[in-house]
Amino acid sequence: MDRGNDLEDEEMNDDEMSEEEDDEIDEEFFEAIKILVMAVQAVIHVVSELRVIEAGRQIERPLNPRRINNAFGYNYIHRALNDDPAIFRRVYRMYPDVFCKLCNILREKTHLEDTRFICVEEMLGQFLQIVGQNHRYCVIRNNFRRSQFATSENFHKILKALNTLSKDMMAKPGPVVPAKIRENTKFFPYFKVSIILFHYM
Repeated sequence: MDRGNDLEDEEMNDDEMSEEEDDEIDEEFFEAIKILVMAVQAVIHVVSELRVIEAGRQIERPLNPRRINNAFGYNYIHRALNDDPAIFRRVYRMYPDVFCKLCNILREKTHLEDTRFICVEEMLGQFLQIVGQNHRYCVIRNNFRRSQFATSENFHKILKALNTLSKDMMAKPGPVVPAKIRENTKFFPYFKVSIILFHYM
């Protein structure tokens, strides 16, 4: 009697195991069919594009979603230019008219141009905040609403442009150290080796 029950239990266990194996095989089968269908669709797509190319027609592709050019940074710098000149000088270390003059010089002499997404004024504004105020990229990103990558790119564009202007814009140090620097312990240790005077200061 017990042996009969044992045989029945073994048969039931075998049936359950065979059902589980069948389920696993079915899942693998459906997964393989799914991959095969995707591969066939890809091949069909490539063949249809090749036919279009052979026919000489242009392939129509869906446009990738592009980041919309936001004018926040443009408005930010132009609002600052039209605001109080004393505040502008504190933030950007120069008056608005000098800032605009420098932008025009950069456009004329270095061929730096406005792009689709950013103007020279905004690039220079970012550069001056980083250099003049020791702002980090994250602060500039917040002020101008630009990505950290764009901020870095713009900083290096202005830096390269200013490097090309450096020969024309900077005077070589003369033999005489100005009294204002020579008599001030705050300046003279740092300007002892070479004194660089800007024409526009």
